[in-house]
Amino acid sequence: MEQEQTTPGTEILIKAAGPIVIASKCIVTKADGTVEIKEKASFCGCGHSANKPYCDGSHKKYMESTPA
Repeated sequence: MEQEQTTPGTEILIKAAGPIVIASKCIVTKADGTVEIKEKASFCGCGHSANKPYCDGSHKKYMESTPA
């Protein structure tokens, strides 16, 4: 019987009210057409980053100012 080989997929971690983390090499093409190669990237998931598409930690300040 032939053994099935599996290739690990890309790990994507979506944090609540925080970044979307791609934990493997990726090619990022921005809206202006520039291309960057990243070994790991954290993308803004909250909309508050001043460094979009990347997370700059702004979600932490936003979460602190939002009443529970």
